[in-house]
Amino acid sequence: MSGAKHNSAAAIYWTAFVGLFFDYYDLYLFVYLERTLAAHFALSVAQSNWLQFTGLAGVGVGALVFGYWADRFGRGPMMLVVFGVYAVGIGGISLAWNYESLLAFRLLASLALGAEWGICHTYLAERVSGARRYRFSAFLQFSILGGLLAAMASRFALPLVGWRWLFAASLVPVAILSIVRWKALTEEAAPRVAGKLRDLLGALRAHGGNFALCLGLASLTIASGTMNIFYARELPQSPLYTIIFWGNVAPGMLFGAWLVQRSGVARALTLYAVALVTLSLGCWWSDWDQRSLAFAVVLPLLNGVPFGLMGAYFNEVFADYRTMLSGTAYNLGRIFAGFSPVLITALALQTDGRYFLFTATLGLGVAALAWVVQRQARLA
Repeated sequence: MSGAKHNSAAAIYWTAFVGLFFDYYDLYLFVYLERTLAAHFALSVAQSNWLQFTGLAGVGVGALVFGYWADRFGRGPMMLVVFGVYAVGIGGISLAWNYESLLAFRLLASLALGAEWGICHTYLAERVSGARRYRFSAFLQFSILGGLLAAMASRFALPLVGWRWLFAASLVPVAILSIVRWKALTEEAAPRVAGKLRDLLGALRAHGGNFALCLGLASLTIASGTMNIFYARELPQSPLYTIIFWGNVAPGMLFGAWLVQRSGVARALTLYAVALVTLSLGCWWSDWDQRSLAFAVVLPLLNGVPFGLMGAYFNEVFADYRTMLSGTAYNLGRIFAGFSPVLITALALQTDGRYFLFTATLGLGVAALAWVVQRQARLA
């Protein structure tokens, strides 16, 4: 690797982290500012729903298309391209003049987020080996704390500078990153795959089972995280609890990385599943008044375990087209998980604490996938 080999693990990490952190910031900022944007552009309920759907669909398409190109032409150069798409998308959102322009730039920004996850994790995984791979993967997932920055910005900065500047501000660090890391990223020489259609179809056939496994794992665990939409409503609306709510995921990620190093992926997932089922059923059976509050605080800690290991594990199970396959599995899982609140409402589980039964079911699903992971490890 002509340029990449001279970079320290820390430099490689920060290259991936900064872009992904601010992608998460803008993703969650859009959620926090949903009512503000609806009021500013006089959006109907249907238009607001289309904006949210576009955000979900964009991450899947971005992971697929840009992931394929990253495998074909190199992770580093494509990371710079994604930064460019991100800049156009976020810059456009900050300047949007009507609903149609907001929708179009929202799509561009979500394409960048979908591309970013797969490219960053693959870029890092190919340069950090052994036990350090899971540790750095967990550190990279700290980028999700961009959501905490979005929460604080929407709470404190929005009244002072307005929503447009909140989006535009994230362009500065990403632009600086692109300039500073230009040479290393353009010289990156990671393995590239053939571009023939039969090679792509062959890779899809060869990795179909692993893709289904990764997609299922992402869907179930991200759905558990999405359930915080319900649980967070039980939290006192204060900066302290917002920080606790977001910050608890970080130690969970580090614990998951340590657990994988000591016991392997299958056991880490099994322990996560057991803990999630136990917590869910314990809260379901409990008549404690603060059970939902306790669940909302503990759940991010548990979810940190699978969130922290997925980036490294997904890159281990795929060979050719690993950027495309790992990123698409994760982001399609994000899309499926995004519909979990709709499913909760359709099943009338949103009242009387019955959503605890939903998370318990998710835990059982993860336990089944952990068994598959363990079986694969024994056959390998």
